[in-house]
Amino acid sequence: AVAVLVIACPCALGLATPTALLVGTGRGAQMGVLIKGPEVLESTRKVDTVVLDKTGTVTTGKMTLVGVFTEDRTDRAELLRLAGALEDASEHPIAQAIAKGATQEVGSLPTPSDFANIEGKGVQGIVDGHAVLVGRDSLLAEWSQQLSRELASTKVRAESEGKTVVAVGWDGQARGILVVADTVKPSSAEAIAQFKAIGLTPILLTGDNEAVARQIAAEVGIEEVIAEVLPKDKVDVVTRLQREGKVVAMIGDGVNDAPALAQADLGLAMGTGADVAIEASDITLVRGDLRSAVDAIRLSRKTLGTIKTNLFWAFAYNVAAIPVAALGMLNPMLAGAAMALSSVFVVGNSLRLRGFKSRAK
Repeated sequence: AVAVLVIACPCALGLATPTALLVGTGRGAQMGVLIKGPEVLESTRKVDTVVLDKTGTVTTGKMTLVGVFTEDRTDRAELLRLAGALEDASEHPIAQAIAKGATQEVGSLPTPSDFANIEGKGVQGIVDGHAVLVGRDSLLAEWSQQLSRELASTKVRAESEGKTVVAVGWDGQARGILVVADTVKPSSAEAIAQFKAIGLTPILLTGDNEAVARQIAAEVGIEEVIAEVLPKDKVDVVTRLQREGKVVAMIGDGVNDAPALAQADLGLAMGTGADVAIEASDITLVRGDLRSAVDAIRLSRKTLGTIKTNLFWAFAYNVAAIPVAALGMLNPMLAGAAMALSSVFVVGNSLRLRGFKSRAK
């Protein structure tokens, strides 16, 4: 009876899950991967599709103004002053790049009034008495402001090179275009290859035009691209993929990524991004290195596997030993030693997670 009582003690079963979680999340924190809860581990096991935001996730998100093209009768400095003033009121990376470039060239910028952000299209406002529009050429077209043939040709050429083009117009006429460029993070191509290696299908999701998106996708090795998506529609894309039977992980960093991160089966936020995106995610990548997302999924799967191994052996030990003890074939001292060894095994197996190797440098 004493042997049965001792051998039936579920110490190993009680230690199986918390020890693995403790070691796994601790190792993740060392690598800059913050896992919010144990339910996240189950999600990582089933994920088969990873949707990536472009700006700030695959690319550095540090846009630079690289070109200014104006109509023949439009002054370059005037274009930069009016567009820069309006963009300075926006928090978008492209807007800030334009504002910074304008400030460097023309100096201080005036303060706009009646500023309004048109989601996914651009901004508008009053600057020095001029009604200014800055954004996609489709936004200007809504106000009957069409780019000239020469500017349209320049726009197509810049976009074919993977650059982003912003149109500028005021007082009822398109006045010019501003060209900004973003660079791919050095680690992105390697991260995409690693996603594929662990069985995930990467999809690039962005509000940028098709040409820019495909240029970036080709550079990092992504075949499937969903471009020109308004911020509010990103969550609809994730929902559609889920309806198609895919288990979706979403990686993003911006305010407009938060709904999609919350909707995805697994949300991963770049720690270098907006707080609302981090709050909506399941995993936070402190360093902003896309390879950390691969580490997060691999570590989560490894931790889940360790938990299952611990539970199996702890349960198998009880199932095998209790009948032996009940038949009087097990000395109580041996039962105590066996119970202690099973707990040691569970803890030792969990500690193996400390040796998990990060692929991010």
